[in-house]
Amino acid sequence: MPKKRELTPLSQLIDVEALATPGRPVTPRRIREALPRGWALAEDNQHAYRDARLLFREGWILVLGMLIFGALGSIFILRGLPSGFGGIARLLGLLLGLLLVGGYAGPFITRALTRRR
Repeated sequence: MPKKRELTPLSQLIDVEALATPGRPVTPRRIREALPRGWALAEDNQHAYRDARLLFREGWILVLGMLIFGALGSIFILRGLPSGFGGIARLLGLLLGLLLVGGYAGPFITRALTRRR
C-alpha cells in the first residue's frame, strides 16, 4: 500500500490571489511556478506536497561527501588506535558514543530541516 502524502493548503505557501490575472482564474502552471523549491502541486490544484524528487536529484552530493570524509576519518582513527584488545575496545567506545550523540541530535536536525517557513 503506497504511503499517503501529507497535503498542505496552497494559502500557507503562496498568495494565490496575487497570481490571478483580472478576469481569469489562476492556472495550475502559474501555481507550480510560484511554489517554493521542493514543493509540488497536488492533483486537486488546491494543495501542495513535499516533492521527494529533490532528494534524489541532489542527494548524491550528500552521499558522496559522507563516503569521502567518512573514509578519510576512519583512516585517521584506525591509524591512531593501539593494536589488540585495547584498540578494539576504544573503537567500540567511539562508535557507541557516536550512536548516542547522533541519536540525540538527529531528531533536532530533522525537525530543523523539515520546519515550515
